[in-house]
Amino acid sequence: MEFKKVAVAIALSAGLASFGLQAADNPDSPTANSSTGDFDITLRNEVQMQLFELTDVNLENTDTGATPGDLTGSTKSCVDSNVDNYEVTLVSSNSFNLQAGSGPASGQIPYKLTYSQVGATDQVWGVGGEASGVTAGDFAKDGDINDKACNVALDTKITVDILEADYKDQDVGVYTDTVTVVVSAI
Repeated sequence: MEFKKVAVAIALSAGLASFGLQAADNPDSPTANSSTGDFDITLRNEVQMQLFELTDVNLENTDTGATPGDLTGSTKSCVDSNVDNYEVTLVSSNSFNLQAGSGPASGQIPYKLTYSQVGATDQVWGVGGEASGVTAGDFAKDGDINDKACNVALDTKITVDILEADYKDQDVGVYTDTVTVVVSAI
């Protein structure tokens, strides 16, 4: 796979470098009986990626008991592409911490994100995993561009996990974070 990336990068670099250097060649002056010129044809068949089906994950601690338990939620993550495989980068605006917002809440609550797909190795960010902005994984696309149908056999999703120990003694209120998902061809 690394060879493929390097070969594509070299081909693109060569194409871009020659793009500005080569242009149509038209004769400077008339010639007897015929005239010759030439032009280049360039096709840029670029990688196309489309991420869809993400939804907000809302978690609620409504348990008033002494041990409310860990909290878990998830969202689908579906990808259409004209290449077969992709990798994922998750970027958290608060380094995988829910930041206190409204109410008397203060401080932050750490969490873990797991990007999973049937047949692939789970990738983890946040608590016990990768840092914000790290790219990882080798995942299969759901379909071709504009199919817009999640492949249920792949069951691709992003799961949010918050440990009871991390939120149990925090102030009541609303804690939030925004995660940006970037999918890139491999």
